[in-house]
Amino acid sequence: MIETVIWYSLLPQTVGENIRKFRKELKLSQSDLAKKCNLSSYMISKMERGKHDFRITEIEKISFGLKINLYELFKS
Repeated sequence: MIETVIWYSLLPQTVGENIRKFRKELKLSQSDLAKKCNLSSYMISKMERGKHDFRITEIEKISFGLKINLYELFKS
């Protein structure tokens, strides 16, 4: 149970770090990625910093925009 709570609390940070990593590999700005995903650059910024409680639909849009499998964003 404790491991689940710890994992869940670190999830936004892990996803955010992975978004930033894949975005930079593609040489995209936050604004470029936001346009590809139909999200705001403010939201992308908050997600990358782990400060946004994201919805799975938002993560799906980002994985599509980054051209990666969804699960790649959850890897630690």
